[in-house]
This record gives sequence, structure tokens and C-alpha cells, in this order.
Amino acid sequence: MLNIPKRRRNIDMKIKDLMKKPVVTEKDVTLSDAAKVMNKYSINSLIVVRDEKIVGIVTHHDLIKYFGQPKKVFEIMTKSVITVKDDDKIQKAIELVREKEIGIFPVVDNKGKLVGILDSKDLLKVWDEDDFLIE
Repeated sequence: MLNIPKRRRNIDMKIKDLMKKPVVTEKDVTLSDAAKVMNKYSINSLIVVRDEKIVGIVTHHDLIKYFGQPKKVFEIMTKSVITVKDDDKIQKAIELVREKEIGIFPVVDNKGKLVGILDSKDLLKVWDEDDFLIE
């Protein structure tokens, strides 16, 4: 008899299974330089760090809002950053997208160290109707 492993249900996946390597910046970077980094790496956000601590996040929406203005990242970044843990189930990120209407999450380990980034578009990659039925 063949021993075929059961398919891992997407809803049981952990954030670390989907996260990507984060691109970080310092808070004194100009918006123009931040835009260049985002374009270079084809990303939608930069995590702002200081002394290895997350102090903010800036998105492409933020840059467009202040397009052409001679500002620095720290002047426009979101300072209240909601993070998720790498061992959290992806369901937690889905709930945060619904509740907080945000789509980009820095991922931290149990010690609070930045280890990745998760975009709401990443969640769509694992969507399986049987796994995520909403009642």
C-alpha cells in the first residue's frame, strides 16, 4: 500500500512559509532615494530601522502622496508598525488585513528581530477555497 502524505492545509501554514527577505532603510533617506530602492528591488515598501529596531514603514502609496517633495523618509513613514511573528499562522495576517486594512507586515521572530516581510498579495498565493471558507 502506498503511503501518500496528506496535503498540508494552507490554513495551517505559518507566516515564515510565505515571507520574503525584507529591504530596510535608514530614516534619513530622501523620498527620491527610497523610490529608487523600491524600483530596483521591485517592492512596494521599505522597513525603516534604527539600531536594528523597526521604527517605521514607508510604502509606495506614501511616496506617491508626497511625490516631488524634498522630504525624508522619517517625515512621512508610518510609525505605529503592526508586525506578525514568523511562527504565527497565516490566518492571523488575514485577520489583520481585514481588521486594520493594511497589507504589509514586517515579520519578527520571538525575540522581536526583523526576519522578513509579508505582503497581502503573498496570502493570495495560497488561497484554496476549501481551506478558507467563510461562514
